[in-house]
Amino acid sequence: MGDGGSIFSARWVLVDAFHSRRDCAIYVRDGRIGEIAPLQDLTSRFPAAQIHIGENVAILPGFVNAHHHCFGVNLVNQGISDDLLEPWIIAAAGAADISSMISTEYAALRLLKNGVTAVVDACTGGETAALAEEKIREKIAIYTGLGISCAIAPGERWQNSIVHQSGQDQTFLAQLPEHLRERLERQHISRARLNPAEYLDLVLRLAEEYASAETSDVWFGPTAPHWASPQLLKEIACAVRERGLRMQTHAEESLLQHLTAGRPDFLNPVAELAKIGLLNENLSLAHMVWADDNVLEYVAGMGAHVVCNPSSNLRLRSGIARAWKMKRFGINLALGMDGTSLADDDDMFAEMRLARNLYWSADPIEPHLTAQDVFDMATMGGARLMGMDQCIGSLNAGKRANFSIVSLDRIQGPWLTESVDPIELLVSSAKTSDIESVYVGGSLAVSQGKVCNRDEQDVLQNINEEMQRAADQRLSAEDYAIVKSTLLRWYDNWLTQSAQHR
Repeated sequence: MGDGGSIFSARWVLVDAFHSRRDCAIYVRDGRIGEIAPLQDLTSRFPAAQIHIGENVAILPGFVNAHHHCFGVNLVNQGISDDLLEPWIIAAAGAADISSMISTEYAALRLLKNGVTAVVDACTGGETAALAEEKIREKIAIYTGLGISCAIAPGERWQNSIVHQSGQDQTFLAQLPEHLRERLERQHISRARLNPAEYLDLVLRLAEEYASAETSDVWFGPTAPHWASPQLLKEIACAVRERGLRMQTHAEESLLQHLTAGRPDFLNPVAELAKIGLLNENLSLAHMVWADDNVLEYVAGMGAHVVCNPSSNLRLRSGIARAWKMKRFGINLALGMDGTSLADDDDMFAEMRLARNLYWSADPIEPHLTAQDVFDMATMGGARLMGMDQCIGSLNAGKRANFSIVSLDRIQGPWLTESVDPIELLVSSAKTSDIESVYVGGSLAVSQGKVCNRDEQDVLQNINEEMQRAADQRLSAEDYAIVKSTLLRWYDNWLTQSAQHR
């Protein structure tokens, strides 16, 4: 882009979920949105600008994937099938142990090609403070190197690694055959992991270092309240309160988690977070499938955010979040693909479409989510959650020029009414294959499905070589069946006994 900036014209410019401009253009200079106006107006006032004519396209803000895991090669490609969350977590521990750098780069390229220009990366911490720091810095370098805004939220499962109930892991393992007992002990309980004190110090230090960066941030990311000690959560709460840091955690994801997680005095994850002082506008809660009305009203009152993950919740048999109820209470909603989009393709159009069709209520009094609502979740909702809504999430003047140019040729078919709502049209029908180009900070990042500033074949070769070297830790089908049946029987017995003692 020259000094005169660039002008991009389109049939529609989608400023945000609720405002679109027809037959207009955007002026971009120094990586920022300048203004939106008719093409003739902009060309007459900025004669030195480079002009990009789009006769039958829509320009829309870059998407925000507000909760993601970088699994590398899709788990199903590794022989790990979808299942209930609890046995799936055990199986997923057998995924190939490839480097965080390679898996992040692979994930980042896929996201960028899908028009995602901002992401919250919920990753594991690492074995030591040094390794964790290296991982976080690598992730930031990869995302920002591609122009993707990012928040890295490292976490761990420090306790209750096998079953949700506090202090019951060894009791459960005793019910398994010896070879499985030893294997699960090694993979889930005794594996090396960053200790809580070092974790706290590391996040504090890196969050302070990146505090002034516009497009990158480091958050606390304890995997879930029942997987972290009350003491660690209290120390995190103190840091969040004193320094204004952000945190993301999983909460109320599965029915078994909802019914059994935590200590005997553990009320529910939201109540625990509130008691410690973590329930505020700097907290985002991923999933929240099983939260009741009282919990949702409390979340709304405290200003916390919720990330809905429709594909993941279907694939891992967790259920359907009551997003329409969350909307009614006034909770800021964002959309996340969780590393497990429905077709493992990270297509945010498909995720919005799924959300729009899942998140409705049979009660006619309840408001359903509109196309505008889910588009807002995938853009400004995520930007608000990230605390970056002043610079990303929409095409307002002054914000970073992160946008996709989407062809309407396939979508419009043989005929399209003049009165069609462009948001409705795109949410209902668009696919990643319709994206012609993606710009980040005003620079071309993806053109016709190909990333411009990274050799994709090199990335694919790297991940292929690492996959071949990685040790295969997968459970056999027979062993997995034993673990799964024992696990589900454990929860069933525990719930039955708990009911008898009420």
